[in-house]
Amino acid sequence: MVDLKMSIYMTAHAVRDFLKKDELFRRFIDVAKALEVTRVYVENYRDGLLLGDDEVDAMVKRLSGDFELAGGTAIGTWGSGWFSYEDYGFRVACISDDGNKRLIADAMRHLASHFNEVLIDDFWAQWCHSEHDVELFNKMYGLALSRGELMRAIGGGDRRILDLWAGYSASVLFDVSENFVVKPAREVNKGVKVNLKVAEWREDFPHRGLMLSRLAQLFDKVYVGTESREGTEQYGSFLITEYVRAIVGDKLGGVWFDTFNGLYSGSLISPSIYLKQLWFSSLTSVSEIVLFDAYSLTMEDRAKYIDSVKAEEPMLKAMHANQTAGKLGILVPSVQASGVVFDRYIQDYLGMIGVPLRPINVNEIKEGDYVLVTEHLIGTMDILGLARRGVNLVVTSGASELIAEGALGYEGFNLLGLDKDYPIVSPSVDALHLISNNHTYSYTHRRPGAFPVGPILNVVNGKVLVEASNGTGKFPVVYVNEYGRSRVYVVNLTKYAPYLKDYYPELARRIIRDIAFEYIGLRVDPEAAMASNFTLIPYVNRHFVVYNMNEHAVNAAVTVDTSKFSGVSGALLTQGRGSVRGFERVDEGLRIRIRVEGESPVMIKLT
Repeated sequence: MVDLKMSIYMTAHAVRDFLKKDELFRRFIDVAKALEVTRVYVENYRDGLLLGDDEVDAMVKRLSGDFELAGGTAIGTWGSGWFSYEDYGFRVACISDDGNKRLIADAMRHLASHFNEVLIDDFWAQWCHSEHDVELFNKMYGLALSRGELMRAIGGGDRRILDLWAGYSASVLFDVSENFVVKPAREVNKGVKVNLKVAEWREDFPHRGLMLSRLAQLFDKVYVGTESREGTEQYGSFLITEYVRAIVGDKLGGVWFDTFNGLYSGSLISPSIYLKQLWFSSLTSVSEIVLFDAYSLTMEDRAKYIDSVKAEEPMLKAMHANQTAGKLGILVPSVQASGVVFDRYIQDYLGMIGVPLRPINVNEIKEGDYVLVTEHLIGTMDILGLARRGVNLVVTSGASELIAEGALGYEGFNLLGLDKDYPIVSPSVDALHLISNNHTYSYTHRRPGAFPVGPILNVVNGKVLVEASNGTGKFPVVYVNEYGRSRVYVVNLTKYAPYLKDYYPELARRIIRDIAFEYIGLRVDPEAAMASNFTLIPYVNRHFVVYNMNEHAVNAAVTVDTSKFSGVSGALLTQGRGSVRGFERVDEGLRIRIRVEGESPVMIKLT
């Protein structure tokens, strides 16, 4: 395993300020040394500020000898002297604008003349819906939409227009990237490596033109934003990186996150979430973590963030040494599809209840695999073809509802075991409890009595695993249907994802972990009546991480199917704050009892 490298990104404004204020620059050096930083990215352009050659040269001279150096640029940002833009509360440059293209090319030539490797900040995307963009869009597809008509179609979720716009955006972004980013950089520095960083908002990549399989052919490396803002599920920091890896493969370069809160302008993210960004970033097995940004990390209110990273770094790197890029989990096809879906980011919620997920290139799916089928896959992948090949499916609420509405035709009804004349009973019901094997499970301790589940399907084939009851009737919410050589698990507990994570009876979470266990042979169940905010990350080298994101400690039972992990008779805690409390033989194989301290990961090695 390649050692984990820590880097810092220095914005153009920070470069100018550091050159003017020696004390500020010394504080930066102290921070970089405290964090054992080995590389610094020196930015030449942001928000209309293009540094002079003398400024970049002066900063390079100050840093040389102490750090590896690379360049950075935020060419997607707009500033005074630039041309058309779009305003989202932050101004971004319209890359279809010929004037902006010239300025982008100038910034890239300037940067490449100073550095042999450069990184483009994640503002690089096709942001705009300008009149010029609409004109180009209409010309590409032979349409005659006004800008107002286009925006209404996009806002209304018109799948056809969204697909076409994604195609337009991808075409523009690739063309400008090739001819006004990479080409001008290599005109002045033939061997320069041009790397692209993408943001954490993976669901919106297609609309912004970020079709990664194509861009990976153009850029040398792809870096990933792992910011988990307040109000999001932190497992997304892990999932986004694995998702990009599945698409770009060995071109995955590293990750990047910051101290800023994306939901509340001007405020900081909590130190707790900052550490979760750090840990989930490192648990992906990448070789480089880039901290953004140099100036902010010198400020007094960031001292606690620096101290927390410094305290975690030894354990972080020791755990990193035992990781592999290969991981185990229910497979998540890394497809990029446009369109508005109900179950956006559902994978992040599943990861927060201990369900291990493994993003995968669609060409690598094979017979016997278990694949998570979400709304995005309906109409994008051949779902029926997967099942006919003997691939087992785990179908979310959003996907099952589309199929029940006829998205896969009559054969889709057979796939889910539904009545063809009356496939949907109701979009949802308000349940009072869940039922499995004649046992009833309800809320515990000071919680509201009812909770929504759905859709409720009219199941005529299949084995019901979990039912919901509203007090007067019982309805299937998790069941398995046999379709040829495929098992099709329909998990209609994901429609209201926050309820799944924090409010449903524990049975709802455990049944999904049981399905994953059937596939990978490893499961972690906290010994509590209600359990969420913990993650299981299994590596192919028989190491696994349990990350407890709760403030309180968690006692948990790790179950190992010894038919899948042959020769396993015990386990050893290799890193982390916790303990292995004991072992016992069970029907499935081996049960390992562990304790994980609050807001901590532990790494266990099966022996």
